[in-house]
Amino acid sequence: MDWNDLKFFLALAQARTLSGAAALLGVSPSTVSRRIVTLEEALQVRLFRPHRDGYDLTDAGQGLVPTAEQAGAQMRVFERTAREAGDELAGPVRVEAPELLGQDVLLPAMIRLMADYPAIRVELRSSVQPVRLAAEEADIVLRLVRPSHGNYRLKKVAVIRFGLYASEDYVRRNGYPDVPEDLHRHQVIGWTEDLTYLAMANWLASHCPGVRPSLRLTSFAAQAEAVRQGAGWAVLPDFIAVPAGFAPGMPDLFRPESELWLLTHAQSRALQRVNLVRDRVIVAIREELSW
Repeated sequence: MDWNDLKFFLALAQARTLSGAAALLGVSPSTVSRRIVTLEEALQVRLFRPHRDGYDLTDAGQGLVPTAEQAGAQMRVFERTAREAGDELAGPVRVEAPELLGQDVLLPAMIRLMADYPAIRVELRSSVQPVRLAAEEADIVLRLVRPSHGNYRLKKVAVIRFGLYASEDYVRRNGYPDVPEDLHRHQVIGWTEDLTYLAMANWLASHCPGVRPSLRLTSFAAQAEAVRQGAGWAVLPDFIAVPAGFAPGMPDLFRPESELWLLTHAQSRALQRVNLVRDRVIVAIREELSW
């Protein structure tokens, strides 16, 4: 079996058409078809079921996707680590972080690091949705939930606390809620339906069942801006809300908090520049969050 055939399998599993997979890989559709046939013959199993509109995974193919993703990720990491091992303090370092933490805490720290080490190239990705660890595309990952699997070394670096906040202007116009039920007569900023699994959304729903947000958004940055403009109450991290001067609501109520875990890819730890960035990340987080 040619291990390079895995990338053709994964591309077709994602795109579901030969042309789509070919576009992802920069090859011809006939090349994709030929490599899939070769892989199926080597494994002696049917991986795809062709039909008029494209290709569907068979049960056997679907079962192989997680393993193929992990193997493909390991190959990419191995190739990159081998290729860049001689560049002690030069080259890329990929960092994944929760939104706002990446923008407000890590970005300034990474800019300072690049001034000290201009040959290090930082790729910082931040999102409210956690990165899929199976892809193993990042050297350093920050997550608000401790992962149960993945080829990463774990370290707890902080606890992020959240609270209910509104702008001073909103409070002057509408007052404070005394109990959670009072939120029914206030404007509340919440999350879109696809993000209601987030801990902040669950906390709000559990303390004020049936609350209907006046405004639903998809990012912390948008929620913080909506609060600043007087749109209502939102559950925000303290490290954003307190420096912004937002007014806390019901401060005696139990407030949500999340452990912050730093993950370093097991193979990336061999690179000095990754360890340097990791140390700077930890310092920045602990200074900002006073942990």
